[in-house]
Amino acid sequence: MLKPVIYLATLLAVAGCTQNNHSAMNDYYKVYGSDLEDMGAALENLSTLNIYFGHQSVGFDMLSGLETWEEETGVHIKKTESRDFSSTGDASLIHFRVGENKDPYSKIEDFTTLVQQIPEDKSSMAFFKFCYIDFHKTADVDAIFAAYKEKMLALKDSTGNCQIVLCTVPVTTLQRGPKAIVKKILGKPLNHARENVKRNAFSEKIRTELGGDFPIFDLAKVESTLPDGSTETFKYQDKYYPRLPQRYTRDQGHLNPNGAKIVAYNLIAFLTEEMIR
Repeated sequence: MLKPVIYLATLLAVAGCTQNNHSAMNDYYKVYGSDLEDMGAALENLSTLNIYFGHQSVGFDMLSGLETWEEETGVHIKKTESRDFSSTGDASLIHFRVGENKDPYSKIEDFTTLVQQIPEDKSSMAFFKFCYIDFHKTADVDAIFAAYKEKMLALKDSTGNCQIVLCTVPVTTLQRGPKAIVKKILGKPLNHARENVKRNAFSEKIRTELGGDFPIFDLAKVESTLPDGSTETFKYQDKYYPRLPQRYTRDQGHLNPNGAKIVAYNLIAFLTEEMIR
């Protein structure tokens, strides 16, 4: 069975891909852990795992980043999109749309139900990610987390050979342009600031309250890490919070090819590290 990892993104939180699409391996920033010396070998090793991944749009961006690494190395992981886990054949990566966007409770319930389908005779790993859009500026973080914590702990105790992994909430950029300048002068919060505060609050609860029970893929940390290893932040009510750098996104929250490749690199690094524990 796959052993737990306390911090998924601690393996390699990246950056390095600048807007001109650099792809050299040493462009990727390392928080700590070992570098991936042979990406092709890493992908070949990952093809022996059984991974179940629930997501929506940013998840497709992450998969696109994985495909970029596959194209560069010529090594492909067999994957399929399906909610019927009895008919996935020999796919190593099974991904599926989970719940409904803007309804985090639906994602918790849907993932909980689907995990029960995972074959018990295989060691596997299952995780899902919320979308940034699931946390609006008035979201009740405590209530959502209470439901999440209850369901994830219950799954941990009932899934046998399936390792449940948690994932922090993706972040977004903040408002830019002339209106943003005016708001700063007037001391008003920029668009997406309060939403990012909610996302960060939920992610911090995952780290502090569940970090001892589950491996955590710290997607928020990966997304907010700059090429020099520093964190892209914003100030809100005298506190600083992580945000998504503009260089990693094609709009305000979805990943561009650079951001997608960075996140995929970290995911591959995590899984590689997991295999040798």
